[in-house]
Amino acid sequence: MKFTVMKLFRRSKKPSQQPKPPKKSVQDDLERDKYRLYNPQQNNAYNYAPQTGNVFAPWLKLPPPILERVFSFVCPHCCDESYETCEQSALDDACMLCDVRDLSHAGQVCTRWRKSAVKLMYHSIRIDSVHYCEREIDLSEKRKRRSRFDRNGMPEDTASARLQLLCRTLREDPTRLGSLVQYFKTPYMLRESSTSLLARTIAVLPNLRYVDLPEGLFGDDPAYHTLKLEVQARCPNLKKMTYTGGSERSLEALTRGNIWPNLEVLELARINMDPATLRHVLAMLQYLRALKVSNCRILDDDVFKYNDALPAFPALEEMILIDTPRVTSDGLVAYLSREETQRQLKVLSLTNTGVQPSMLHDVLAHAPNLTTLSIIDQVDSAFPSHSGPIPPLANWSLQTLRFEITASAATSPYASITSGYYNYLASSLFSGGLPRLSAVYVRDQNFSDTLLGLPPPMPGFAGGQQRPSSSGSVGMFGGGSSGLSAPGSFGNLPPRLSSNNPFAAAVGPPRGMGMLSLNQTLEVFTKGEDDVDWGSIRMDPFDAYGGAGNGGRGRSGSLTGGRPLSSYGLADIGSGWQAGGGARKSSLVQATGPGGFLSVPGGKSISGHEGNGSNASSGGKEDLWPRPNSSHRAKKEDRDLWR
Repeated sequence: MKFTVMKLFRRSKKPSQQPKPPKKSVQDDLERDKYRLYNPQQNNAYNYAPQTGNVFAPWLKLPPPILERVFSFVCPHCCDESYETCEQSALDDACMLCDVRDLSHAGQVCTRWRKSAVKLMYHSIRIDSVHYCEREIDLSEKRKRRSRFDRNGMPEDTASARLQLLCRTLREDPTRLGSLVQYFKTPYMLRESSTSLLARTIAVLPNLRYVDLPEGLFGDDPAYHTLKLEVQARCPNLKKMTYTGGSERSLEALTRGNIWPNLEVLELARINMDPATLRHVLAMLQYLRALKVSNCRILDDDVFKYNDALPAFPALEEMILIDTPRVTSDGLVAYLSREETQRQLKVLSLTNTGVQPSMLHDVLAHAPNLTTLSIIDQVDSAFPSHSGPIPPLANWSLQTLRFEITASAATSPYASITSGYYNYLASSLFSGGLPRLSAVYVRDQNFSDTLLGLPPPMPGFAGGQQRPSSSGSVGMFGGGSSGLSAPGSFGNLPPRLSSNNPFAAAVGPPRGMGMLSLNQTLEVFTKGEDDVDWGSIRMDPFDAYGGAGNGGRGRSGSLTGGRPLSSYGLADIGSGWQAGGGARKSSLVQATGPGGFLSVPGGKSISGHEGNGSNASSGGKEDLWPRPNSSHRAKKEDRDLWR
């Protein structure tokens, strides 16, 4: 009875009601059909992108080329196709490991994105030891293997761990992933210590074009013999290789034609072999584009000259010669006498060779397509101007010129031997034979003053200090007052002949560099013997004496890239595979009168008046040379900057 009464008062359980799907609105379907009926041209645009549920996602239907282009901005170094080492091709203001992490996260969005992300991620692989951001502070502490008795912990070799993980991934799927890798760059310590792991990774990379290898492999070190055989067997499409002293036998093996026949860049250092054999080796490399030879005493003019019994020297786009004293201008002229070489050669670098700066005009005359020329030499004698008139430098395609002439250590520091060489360069610039030249690198601090027509600075023992002239004083910077006046002139002395004398025109005021002007805008980079950085100044045609009437216009600091580097990774000092680079100082120059002068940093002249380079005259723009601040408070406005 008790159970019967409890059963009567028991709460009955209602059946669980499942949420019903919302009914599809008939009115929405009618409106959609009506829109399609009256807008037939929009039928294709309506289904432009798929609808995942109720989310409109057009980016999921992007074609693979556009996706790869977008991902290249997420991870820029995956598009690095340069032949530079891991250290030289590093980006200055980026963290490569974080970029790869972001790209891998983007590949997890969907299957379509994954295909494009994986293709870009494995195109150019780069292994870095650390993060170049604040994340490394936390990660380095987590990587330390601490124990009870070692609280500091031993740091983990992250580069080696990353190489092991990469090797495992590539060897698990060599068909799909290994074939995508074309550029493989590793840090110096990793490639020198982990040769066996590097060989196992390279074994599954058949399409590899460039890889960072240990230096012992280039000199046929027996410790790297296995790695070299692995590279020769597994990487037939390699584009760059280096041979140093001791590897002459391996270099001669290239004549067979079955070892790296597609080489585009070849670097030779301290090679001692027969020049005839060297020409046979170079002739077998049909795709050779760049050649760098350093510390090679056997290389002479006969290598470049025509010989019936030997194949011709290949036509190159870039040729770098370092410490080859037996190569002179005669050999280069003989090499450039062929039409094929004249059409191909774009970059020529001469460092401590037998080519004299006085014979450089002959080389430029036979290179019509040359864009970059570099000559670095130490001279012990003055410029040979007494032997006869030397033609100025002339080339219609040259864009960058590195004319770095310094005095040798055996000469006296007070001899001023290099002044004649830079006077010759200045006269060549004024002659107008280099119309496309945009950048000049010199090792003379006063070269920009030479182009402006300013006199050289006076030493302290030569008399009282000269008072800086105002914008209206022309006598100090007038024509002929420069230290580069014509021989036989005596400054600004008035002519002794009458104006009616027919010979007065020939013996009149001397025409020095101050009376000439440039024909194009030129950026001059200067560096002294004690300087670390390069100073840059932009020269405009109106800044010289003849264009002093345009004194209202000025020149701004340089914003272009650094020193010209090799496009094939042959430069000694690299500054990144992208454009940009070398550290240098920029100078703001303002032409405010005849001849122009360097403006005082800070916006005020010595006399206390506002100059054209101040913030007031520039319309509130940021000052390129701001006044330095102390550690406690800002400098007072009336305090002198130079004290």
